[in-house]
Formats: sequence, structure tokens, C-alpha cells
Amino acid sequence: MTLQPGQWTVSTGFGIVVSMTALSDLKPTERHRVIDLVREAGLDVSDWANCAGGAAKAAANPKYCYEWCFGQPGRAIVINLWYDAMVESGGVIWRECNFRADAKEHARRGETNVWVQRAERMDAAIKSAVQDNLPIRVIVCDGQRRNRDEPDAAASQVDCRMLDPVPWGVTAYDPGTGQCTLTRGAPSARFADQFSAPEVSTSEPTRRQISGDAFVRAAAVRTRALARANGKCEWCQQAGFKMADGRTYMETHHIVPLSEGGPDEDSNVAALCPNHHREAHHGLDKQKMRATLMSRPRKGDTTICVQGAQVVGTVSSSS
Repeated sequence: MTLQPGQWTVSTGFGIVVSMTALSDLKPTERHRVIDLVREAGLDVSDWANCAGGAAKAAANPKYCYEWCFGQPGRAIVINLWYDAMVESGGVIWRECNFRADAKEHARRGETNVWVQRAERMDAAIKSAVQDNLPIRVIVCDGQRRNRDEPDAAASQVDCRMLDPVPWGVTAYDPGTGQCTLTRGAPSARFADQFSAPEVSTSEPTRRQISGDAFVRAAAVRTRALARANGKCEWCQQAGFKMADGRTYMETHHIVPLSEGGPDEDSNVAALCPNHHREAHHGLDKQKMRATLMSRPRKGDTTICVQGAQVVGTVSSSS
């Protein structure tokens, strides 16, 4: 597909390229009803009519219309995000958030229990998207956002809202804390490696002082390698094991080690099963494995073409 004047493409860093102009394209200018946007996202809204006013008052059903998120098994997760809380860098749009921590903060301040419960449901929705590999549809909200640092501040007021036509994904999620990153145009994080899988311990750890240097590995490079492998070892093609949070575990491996000057780039990182990762480091045939892994081509990106706030097509490429 040929992009129109004013369009440009950027890599999300997770195997998908989104073409658009700027974050400003997502600023809503009309106030659409929540029920209509949830329906547009593909969810069944028939239960909204189960209220005193029936179908005529379904859009104002307080059970649903004030909620921050919506979801149905096997379909999608729909969440409300504030436009002014979104971040853009290099054409990639994302939002860092921790709704579990927000719920605890609401409770600590003695704020209304409704906010606590809604924040907890947002956290549960994010976890469900990761576990069930569900896309996240974002209702972009703009208006007067409550200042959480002012306990007596007025409640938030949405002036305009729209449904982003491009799905979002949970590109980072810590099941232990609830900290997550939501990224526009990226798939949800279905995979974990040795650096992203949380360590769980029931005993008090022994502390000791250590010093020295360590290489910092780019999370985006690791994430792209895991997505490229799609849950299978890039050496033996066997699937990784399922973790308790639903993600598939693999291990990311620098084919040419960083200690030997290997780059922290996609072409030098493979996703391997734990057994072959250890063999790649310590096995008798580690040099053969290195040469073979280096010779294998990498898959290309899928391009989502967006004009303004409208999806106009997709393009597949290879490298």
C-alpha cells in the first residue's frame, strides 16, 4: 500500500509498524456515548438495557456507563485512557500505568470505594489481556482530569471521547506489582524470558554486598525476539512451557555475547528453550550453534497503515 501525503511509518519495536502523523491525531473532538464505543469495539452490550429505563436508557445504565473498563471472554478488553496521559516518542504511542497501585493509593487516602474497585478491575483487565492474549481497545478521553494529589479536587469530567481504531497491547507487565506498559499497535506480551519472569520466594533472602559491571540489555530487543519466535525455540522449534500467569517462557540469548563485542540488536538475539540456551553457552557444539543461528533470516514486520485516526490497510514486509 502507498502511504498518502503526510503519512509516515514507524516501528513500534514489537514486530509491528504503525503509520500515522502524531499523537494529536488521537485527540478526540466529539463526545461519543460509551455504549456505542464499546459496541464498536466488538463487545455485546445487550445487558446494558437491563435497567429501570430499559433499552431507551441503556446508555445511561450506571452499572456500566461509569466503568473504566469492559471485557468479555475471548473477545477483547476495552479500557478508558486519558489522552493527556499518553506519551509519544519516535512515533510510538504508549502509556505507563499501575492500576493496582492506584487502587491501593485510593484506599490509603480513604477515597470512595468505587474508585478502588474500578482501579482493581482495570488491573484485572490488563492481567486478563496478558493471560488470554486479548487485544486492548482504547477509548481515548479528553477533558478535565482530576488531580489525584488534591484530595478535595472535583471529579474528572470527560468532554470528548473516541475509540482508537488501532488495537493496543500490554507490552510489559509485572504480575507481582501490576506495573505495565500499554503500547499502541503492539501485541500483548504473551511471552517472558529470564529477565522478565518474576522470582517468587517465601523465605527471607540472604543479603550480601557485591560490586562489578553488568551489561544492560534492551527490553525492546528481547521483546521483539520473543515475539518473532512466537513461543518456540529458534533452535529446536519446541514450544516453551506455560507460566502461572499464562505467558510462554523462553530465554533470550545473544548469539555473539556482549562480552565479545556482540551488538544488543535484533539480528544478534535469539529466543531459545532453557536447555538449548545453556548448550549455546556451555555445549560442545556451541560454535556450530552460533554459526547456524547467525545464518538464519529474521521475519519482517506487519505494517498497520493509518490515515489520521482511520486504519486504511496493512502491508507485510521481510528483511
